[in-house]
Amino acid sequence: MINIYDNINAVAGDLVKTEQYTALETALKEMHADAEAEAIFKRFQAEQQTMQAAIQGGAEPSEEQIKNWQAVAADMDKSEILKKLMAAEGAMNTLLQEVNEIVTKPIAELYK
Repeated sequence: MINIYDNINAVAGDLVKTEQYTALETALKEMHADAEAEAIFKRFQAEQQTMQAAIQGGAEPSEEQIKNWQAVAADMDKSEILKKLMAAEGAMNTLLQEVNEIVTKPIAELYK
């Protein structure tokens, strides 16, 4: 019987060799090297968690939460470093979605 985990571990090893991974790694290093960009990114993550918690709890985000989110989003849009990071994250997400579609294709075909 096949050990699927060996194959998945091989894919994980290949993942770190992709252009998307190396671009994300570089963008993260650049962000961490810039104190202002890193502070904005941490605010972004905190606001994102706050918004997600509200939504998952079944509540609408408050006006203050929305204003905070909009403010940090505007700050992120002003930073070339963070725009580069968001683009790299988007490219990595696209790659992971493609991999997921390939991996789950046999299951989807079962339901056809």
